[in-house]
Amino acid sequence: MLRTAFHWLVIKGCWLLFTVTCRVRVVILSPVPKHGALIMASNHISHFDPPILSGFFPRRLDWLAMEELFRSPSGKRIFTWLNCIPVERGGTDRTSLRQALQRLADGRVIGIFPEGGIRAGEWSILNGAEMKPGLPALSIHSGAAIIPCALIGSDRLYKPSNWLRRTTLHLVIGEAIEPPAKDAKQQGARERFSAELSKAFTSMRDEAVARFALAPEDLPQTPQARKGEHP
Repeated sequence: MLRTAFHWLVIKGCWLLFTVTCRVRVVILSPVPKHGALIMASNHISHFDPPILSGFFPRRLDWLAMEELFRSPSGKRIFTWLNCIPVERGGTDRTSLRQALQRLADGRVIGIFPEGGIRAGEWSILNGAEMKPGLPALSIHSGAAIIPCALIGSDRLYKPSNWLRRTTLHLVIGEAIEPPAKDAKQQGARERFSAELSKAFTSMRDEAVARFALAPEDLPQTPQARKGEHP
């Protein structure tokens, strides 16, 4: 009960923080199922992305998080209470995979950044860059559909003064993409699934640009570029 209350307070706190300090514009292209296993996958442009997505995605997220966050006793307790799953980067982490599959079997929602880290420009999946194989693999092995998301604007928060200007954040939540059958033996089916996912992210970038009349400078930039940005 205490752990559930803590998680709820953190999520509501994230929602309140960004509602007060930013203008958050959320577009849901198709209703997100209220029950059952799902995988929420988003591009990653800043360290602010997890709390933004946790606060504004319609369902509670269990994040796959880098294991470095769990190394201190306090970090381990906090991120465990937030239902995060530690992942070793740079190799196959079967323990985290088993945990993620169990959470999905319990009907929960796993949050994942398929780029494997913060990416902008030509390295962003919003621009067609290749994603890590873990996302389609997790979907296929669990049978859980993927909800692709495009988050634009959070990289501007690296400039402290932008917190006082109510920076606009754009979040586009896409339609669920179903995986091929787990026992599908045709390699082509999995390749087509990965291609469909890749196309979904670029399509949502285009959707955001058209719907919100975004300029090139509004699209994801590196943290270094944003910190040196003129007012």
